[in-house]
Amino acid sequence: MKSVIFRLTLVLSLIIVITSCTTMNNSTSVNSDKQSILGKWELVQINQMKATSISEAYPGGAPMLNFISTKMLSASDGCNSLNGGVTVADGEVTFGDMMSTMKACANVEDNNFTSKLKGKLKYSIVDDKLLLIQGDIVIMTFARPSTLAGTWELEEFIGKDKSAKTLNDRFPNKKPMLTFQNNMVSGNDGCNSLNGAYIAVGNSLTMKNVASTRMFCEGVDDAAFMDRFNNVNKFEMKDGKLVLFANDIKTMVFKKK
Repeated sequence: MKSVIFRLTLVLSLIIVITSCTTMNNSTSVNSDKQSILGKWELVQINQMKATSISEAYPGGAPMLNFISTKMLSASDGCNSLNGGVTVADGEVTFGDMMSTMKACANVEDNNFTSKLKGKLKYSIVDDKLLLIQGDIVIMTFARPSTLAGTWELEEFIGKDKSAKTLNDRFPNKKPMLTFQNNMVSGNDGCNSLNGAYIAVGNSLTMKNVASTRMFCEGVDDAAFMDRFNNVNKFEMKDGKLVLFANDIKTMVFKKK
């Protein structure tokens, strides 16, 4: 009997040790991933910016850094694509010479961005944000890119009329859908097709130059949808759904298709 109890105790002890080690390894992996500089980062703050916002300074899309490895970097300055060598070690990033495409983009503060990708900078990852530091000053802050990409179908609509209309009452023919890809948005408003551009920086979202067809669809609240859509200023992902805000007021919820 004592032998059986001893064996059971030994087995339980081994299970506890193995479980503890697995948990520690998983935790270490998660922490390591969160602290890794590798992958894509999107600009959310930069020193010496003349415009009042990132979306105004970079109307074609926020600059990006993509650390392919600790030796190789690709990037965008909001106008041109960049590629070159980089050295990441001991909390520092050393930028080498970067090759660039040669497009001319009006009203883009690309030079302010590229001028900062020079020499050696310290870096820190805090609250899922990448800080690039010169001396003791944070000169640029980046966040992981938004997850807007894909096609989304409207699931909830909150109109200004505050009526008790259901989604089917408002959109009897088809539910509005949006597809976000490569800074372009397309889809429909329940009646007409729409196409345009968008800029997403952090959780801010701005629609740009949106055009739509001009069909008339009786009984469809397409005008109410477009009023909300054109005034979108931020978004959030919640429980796998896309929530859009117009003038900081929750107006629409979409589910992934």
